[in-house]
Amino acid sequence: MSANLRGILAVLIASTAFVLNDALIKLVSSELPPSEIIVLRGILATIMLIGGVVALGAVRPISILFEPMMLLRVASAATATVFIVLSLGRLPLATVTVVLQVTPLAVIAGSSILYGEKVGWRRWAAALTGFLGVVLIVKPGGGSFGMAVYVLLTALLFTTTRDLTTRGLSHDIPSVFVAAASSAAIALAGAVLVPFDATWTMPSTWAWGTMTVSAACLFVANTFMIMALRTGEIAVVAPFRYAPVPLAVVLGYLWWDDLPDTLGFVGTGLVLGAGLYTLHRERAGLRAPPVPVAQRSPAE
Repeated sequence: MSANLRGILAVLIASTAFVLNDALIKLVSSELPPSEIIVLRGILATIMLIGGVVALGAVRPISILFEPMMLLRVASAATATVFIVLSLGRLPLATVTVVLQVTPLAVIAGSSILYGEKVGWRRWAAALTGFLGVVLIVKPGGGSFGMAVYVLLTALLFTTTRDLTTRGLSHDIPSVFVAAASSAAIALAGAVLVPFDATWTMPSTWAWGTMTVSAACLFVANTFMIMALRTGEIAVVAPFRYAPVPLAVVLGYLWWDDLPDTLGFVGTGLVLGAGLYTLHRERAGLRAPPVPVAQRSPAE
């Protein structure tokens, strides 16, 4: 199996798990404040990921966490999660999901600057089209979402930073180790927010169960997304993140009776169209000889 194909399969699994995780977090946000969700879900996910690190023989020295690229990756992942959880408590699931789908377009553009990957005018046009779609969805300054749209756009900034720094990590660091470190940082970020949030509430059995399933989805999502971003070419792999968008729309309608308005549907179409066009442009790359990649450990 080529590096590109492995990356595509990984990103499909990760993207679906992310949507399910977001939907579950939105459900439990009706009972618990954001900081508590971030802390408890983060602890549950970290425990699962540490188990994965040990089981896969992916333990590495703690000093790795202090390498500049690793620090930036962990910090951006934690910050992105905080803003995503805050967004999910205030915005429809489909809106959050679609706006965050601009991340791969932004990553494609950023990869040309940071890693020298070739990005032609068509890819730049797709990235700008996706950005226009986001403007139509969130309607900053004139929509009904208020300041929540700026929280979501901040999340988008940090998800882009997270994915770009993931690409720059050494392949000697197993993906599950990166995911465990990021999950621990997310729990710490939630703890910092606790004094500024609502009163800590004892979770119900339903809330514990929902967060446990969410943590399992996060385990899968983070591990496979890190694998995807470190496998093959970003421009080939990234567009497949759009596949689960219809799932977010369906879950949003079934669970919260949320549907985008007319401009929202147009914006969603632009974001999806930009991603699918980028995918179309890269199909030929899938038939080309795979790009050589560094030797990876079995845990990666």
